[in-house]
Amino acid sequence: MLSFVTVVAFFLVAEGMLRVAGFQIVQDVEHMEFTFPIDEYNTNSPEPFLRRDPELFWRPQPNVVGHNSIGFYGPEFTVEKPAGVLRIVCLGDSCTHFGPISYPDMLRAYLEKVAPGKFEVINAGVIGYTSFQGKKLLETEVLAWKPDIVSVYFGWNDHWLARGLQDKQQTQVEAGVTDGLHNVRLFQLIRSLAGPGATSRDAGMRVEPEDYRSNLAAIGQQCKTAGIQCFYLTAPHAFDLGVPPYLVDSGEAKNLEDLIQIHSDYNNIVREVAESGAGTLIDLDREIDQMNKPELFIDDHIHLSQTGRLYVAQRFAKTLQATGQLTIEETP
Repeated sequence: MLSFVTVVAFFLVAEGMLRVAGFQIVQDVEHMEFTFPIDEYNTNSPEPFLRRDPELFWRPQPNVVGHNSIGFYGPEFTVEKPAGVLRIVCLGDSCTHFGPISYPDMLRAYLEKVAPGKFEVINAGVIGYTSFQGKKLLETEVLAWKPDIVSVYFGWNDHWLARGLQDKQQTQVEAGVTDGLHNVRLFQLIRSLAGPGATSRDAGMRVEPEDYRSNLAAIGQQCKTAGIQCFYLTAPHAFDLGVPPYLVDSGEAKNLEDLIQIHSDYNNIVREVAESGAGTLIDLDREIDQMNKPELFIDDHIHLSQTGRLYVAQRFAKTLQATGQLTIEETP
């Protein structure tokens, strides 16, 4: 009993000293070690719209800034798929998530016009997401929605630089005992000392190329197993018009000279995974590379303009036609 009391007293004193010294490692989503500036988005948004998630690292708040009650951008939908409806779920990052009129919004409007009541388009894109998070979202939620088609549009955040830990290494809030201890200062100290690479700023990319390939292939395999058709989209860019210097200043890339080649390598992985039989390829990168880029991109040369997003929606619809999912009757 004396030994037990001594140990308890030691931990209480240590905890008290850490608190008096002001030691604290905040575990809120705003303080996670990513180049993606979660705190800035929450601060600059009309309402804070991102919260920490134990599986996905962060996700949008329900019923905030255009997000529905489930927490995805766009209209309400039921987890149970309506009878007689072909359900499309669009996975992706900010290129899918927002617009102001996102490409899933445009696709939804077009399909409702040409085939009323036959399609449902769910925007499951989340700002800052990588293929790692997209795979997790598919596994934990999207498969339960019983989609008929899942589109996959990642790449940018995958090849941005990691801050200390790559996505697959990120410490997550664990259930049970760990979940109850995350506010204990002594536990925070032990975990920070034990965590590999916690202070490193040279941890590689958030998702390394082979991990990117593995994530995309896993998404395709899980979709195939569930009888879901998978559309893979390459990520177009306008970096040939200029690469924004802020990408280096803010820590997304080591230098501007290699960035076009790195992005090209990640797009090649998308092509190879799709062509291996995992799904249908929509090669936006090669197609848009031949088009008038100044009118298709906003100033960062990463995100598409409204004209560019309209092209993606139209290209998606053409793929639905080519795969026999959409039939449009010609009017005389």
